[in-house]
Amino acid sequence: MDCRTAPEKILAKADGLLLRQEEEELAAHLAECPACAADDAAISATGPALRALTGIRAMEKAPALGAMWTRVRAGIEESRETRRRFPWIARWAWIPVAVALAVSALLFYPAGTDRSPFHPRSFDVAVEDVESDAGTVALVDKGEDLPTVIWIIEDAKT
Repeated sequence: MDCRTAPEKILAKADGLLLRQEEEELAAHLAECPACAADDAAISATGPALRALTGIRAMEKAPALGAMWTRVRAGIEESRETRRRFPWIARWAWIPVAVALAVSALLFYPAGTDRSPFHPRSFDVAVEDVESDAGTVALVDKGEDLPTVIWIIEDAKT
């Protein structure tokens, strides 16, 4: 190993990515080269320094984090209380809606007739052929206004 490849290996060692054989080669080089050994010592000292700094910063932020967690817990408790107050509304709210739908169906359904509200015989319908390369049939309602296409069949597919 030489001084050109050693810095790369030193960084890999600090990250824990160096294989055992490469680590042995690096240790042999560091024993012979004081410049690379100094780089290794500086990089190896960086990790504990960063951990210490992070611990100091966490202790500085602890009161603010404590206050934030207090607000979060209060919000959770408030949402639990809200759910406890009105559970019957969600459980029974569908009943008035169902009753309203049933009453409207009974009021608007045509009573006293011998056929359903939309019977096919109530339409003036004609079957027409539409000009095309494929065989197409259209079922058309010829009402008072413009004709309305109800169904189109192309090549025996609807």
